[in-house]
Amino acid sequence: MPQLLNREHLAAIKLKLLRRNSANEQGSDHEALLGIQADGQHLSASRFDDDVFDLLTNSSLVDAVKRVSGLDAIRPFQFDLLTKAPGGAGTPWHRDRDFLPIDSQSYTCWIPLDPVPDQCTLVYAEGTAKLPPEQSYAVGPNALQQLLERHGKPIRALPEMLPGDVDIHQGQVWHYGPANTTRNWRQALGVAFVEDGTRLCMHPQGFSGPAGAQMRTKTLLTLFGKQAEGQFVTGPRHPRL
Repeated sequence: MPQLLNREHLAAIKLKLLRRNSANEQGSDHEALLGIQADGQHLSASRFDDDVFDLLTNSSLVDAVKRVSGLDAIRPFQFDLLTKAPGGAGTPWHRDRDFLPIDSQSYTCWIPLDPVPDQCTLVYAEGTAKLPPEQSYAVGPNALQQLLERHGKPIRALPEMLPGDVDIHQGQVWHYGPANTTRNWRQALGVAFVEDGTRLCMHPQGFSGPAGAQMRTKTLLTLFGKQAEGQFVTGPRHPRL
């Protein structure tokens, strides 16, 4: 969705987040994706940010997610700053929901904070969005290659994206991020929304594999607490919108 959000607001958020994270997240020139770790160690219960919260509850963004999802009410689940260094390797094929401890569909908003040329934007195996989760589950490169050959088409890349543009995709679609072939750092926000009524679930059906197990556990414990399994996603940081 082109120019859905205010570019000046995004620039201010980018500056604030980079100042907060610069000491730990930009020490390497060739990390594939900085700011996200498979074991969830990047998560912190204290990392809540008012400016980002204002963004993810922005009416334009919320209305866009509702249009794409067809849902009447949604809740923000979590956000992450996604940073790729100049020359950084690609982010492998994955499904977002493998890393989220929830029992229903998620919708991820990918919000660039820097210009992203078309050779560096996300690539989707769009056919996998239509598959039941169990049928789209794949472990190992051979199984994934077979899945993509049989069910992935059409495989499409997003066009060039600018700050203010937003991409919204389902949590079960397989996708990857190409290498950053530019000389510039690439920053983006990833914001996950869930349907109102979603419950926290450590082992969601069709998404309970080992690839995202540590992240699911860390997310549940850090953001919701030890006793949260089975409870509804709710609270001041996850308002009904």
